[in-house]
Amino acid sequence: MNERAPLGKTERQRLIQTVVQQREVSTQRELVSALGALGCEVTQATVSRDIRELDLQKVRTHLGRAKYVLSSRERPKDPEQAAQHVMRDFARSTSVAQQLVVVRCEIGTASTVARQIDNLNHTDVVGTLAGDDTFVVIVGDGDQAQNMKRYLDRLREA
Repeated sequence: MNERAPLGKTERQRLIQTVVQQREVSTQRELVSALGALGCEVTQATVSRDIRELDLQKVRTHLGRAKYVLSSRERPKDPEQAAQHVMRDFARSTSVAQQLVVVRCEIGTASTVARQIDNLNHTDVVGTLAGDDTFVVIVGDGDQAQNMKRYLDRLREA
């Protein structure tokens, strides 16, 4: 029998880094599939944690498709600059629902954009919650939500 022991976290994360360097992987599902094809069975939840821990970022290819890349830690960005970049590239619309600001994004990019909004440490933001193509910014009340919408729109249009 040719049964292999499961990869440890360090080895799995090295494999993830190799995969995103060699292929255009745009979703967690694609990454799970690519790892499975290489003999590393892993859940989407584990891949999600690995992406966060490895600080993988989503960028646009020359064809406009989103893909994961390794973070360039040697040149730290101003959090507002990073938020402007992802809002401009991936956010499509904003709307307010009571004390929530709903942000529609390109498919598979909402968590990346929400993370950059979290990194702003804005005093009005209680938190964010992201799905695949939509995230919400939770604030204290309706007035703060309107102000936050205007702020996010400025980031998106910058």
